[in-house]
Amino acid sequence: MVFASSISRRSSPTATALVDLALVVLGGGALLIAIVLWFDNAQGGLTGNGVFKSLELKPWVTDPAHAPLYPSNYLFYPLYGALCRLLDLLGVFAGDPRRQMTILNAASCALSLGIIYLLIRNLTGIRLVALLAAWFHLASSFVMFLAIINEDIMPSYTVLLAAMALGAVWLGRPTAARVVAVSVLFSLAWLMEWRLMFPTLPAMLVALWVCEANWQRRLGWIALFLVGMVATAAIVAWAWQGHEGAVGTFDLIWTGKAVRSVWAGFTWAKVGYMWDGMVGYLLGAGVAQIPGIPGWDMWRWVATVWMLAVAFFALPFLWRHWDDPRSRALLAIFGVTFVAGEVFNLYAQPQDPQMQINVMAWLTVGWAVVLVAARENRRYGGRLLAALSGLSVALFAYNVWSIAPLRGLDSAWEGAIQRMEKESNPERTVWLMHDFDWAMVYGSLHWGTNDPGVAKLGPAPQKEPKFKWIGFTGQVLRHPEWSDEQQVAELRGQIDRALDLGYDVLVIRLWDMDPYQLEVATGMVASSERIQALRRMLREDYVATQAFIDPVAGAVDRLKKRPGR
Repeated sequence: MVFASSISRRSSPTATALVDLALVVLGGGALLIAIVLWFDNAQGGLTGNGVFKSLELKPWVTDPAHAPLYPSNYLFYPLYGALCRLLDLLGVFAGDPRRQMTILNAASCALSLGIIYLLIRNLTGIRLVALLAAWFHLASSFVMFLAIINEDIMPSYTVLLAAMALGAVWLGRPTAARVVAVSVLFSLAWLMEWRLMFPTLPAMLVALWVCEANWQRRLGWIALFLVGMVATAAIVAWAWQGHEGAVGTFDLIWTGKAVRSVWAGFTWAKVGYMWDGMVGYLLGAGVAQIPGIPGWDMWRWVATVWMLAVAFFALPFLWRHWDDPRSRALLAIFGVTFVAGEVFNLYAQPQDPQMQINVMAWLTVGWAVVLVAARENRRYGGRLLAALSGLSVALFAYNVWSIAPLRGLDSAWEGAIQRMEKESNPERTVWLMHDFDWAMVYGSLHWGTNDPGVAKLGPAPQKEPKFKWIGFTGQVLRHPEWSDEQQVAELRGQIDRALDLGYDVLVIRLWDMDPYQLEVATGMVASSERIQALRRMLREDYVATQAFIDPVAGAVDRLKKRPGR
């Protein structure tokens, strides 16, 4: 055994294990779908990414023969498009990919629970530990949250987790067939979400290196793994040859997604964001504050202590079994993925759940080790296992509780958009809003997507596009290389042009935001000085009068040029 040295025999696949697997997958899926229906918030509370992903997905549902491929998500859209058509046939949110994605994500997560069960059952032979590990995985905040909203990471993460689990079991004693199988499965994961390649590829190669004693065979296994990756990409590229948006093999291997975006680059501020992302993986206080309980700092420290405790018990336990190649493979795959992943995240968006879910998968494996250690305690084993089980139940309950304030936002924002349309005339209105504001997300959903800016607008009134808006950080996102003075001049110019064309410029929430709130809303995409320069320009060059207050969208003000400009 890898985990439990006192266990002298391993369980073989049995009818009980298959029944357990079915219960884990079907029961986990049913529970998650129930939360989806209760939550009534397909976007969650993090970003509006799912809305725009669903709009890109829709052609793959309605007309897949002419739908465009996207190199960084090459297999995701064809897969989810086919599954959405199946849901259409079953009458599940028919014609609404935005909500169908939540059902598919719940099903994907349910499969990931089955993967955890099989991995831990294989490594320990202990049925209860495998079941409890699967439950802990479900209870972890980011896993549960991404399973009930319409972000696009869950299916590719599930395939990646399967590759990592298979690698932990097979690469300890590699054969040509095993190496190729893991390589192909791993490649299918990053062909759905390109960035998943980077943290786990070095982990797979390290596993092959430390599990093989002969250095010539080491190099051979690594070469075979890389050949398997390239061959898989080549076959996928060949299969889609001639389709709109199709690219070649090496364009799939290196897509360059977001490499030069406003999110890219190392800053000291990202160290704090990375801490938030790591602890947020476990506890959900970062998703929504709950009135009446202590602030987020308390929960940050609780999660930090929890994770350090898991590492404190798990790492020495596994190190004692370093002579077992499967232990080395397990440590290499999940450990190196964590280290390489957090380094990669420091370059990107370390607080984003999508960036942490694959990197923090080690925590479930570590928890399984803690469960084994507790079970092996001769004096208090039963009590310790019961206490840890109760802690996992409490974790799940708390994480569901933490998202309760976000419940029903789909319905709430639908009503808000209707009221906003009633209070304004869309043909004569240009909205000024923060690019990350939910008003932008739901405005795009209900009024139609449109790039920010007024360069193409004619004089008011103008019927199309219905959703006309200026992004407060629009050019910051698109031109991070511009100076603060250029950013300020561009935003001023857009507002002035809209006013000169005869439009009402209605600003949502921005006018009342204090400097700190504005910086928090903007995150790490711009420096404090740049954000404050934009805010200062608004205050100095314009005056605002209250237009109306919506209970969901917040305060809406009407901008006019300041007299004397």
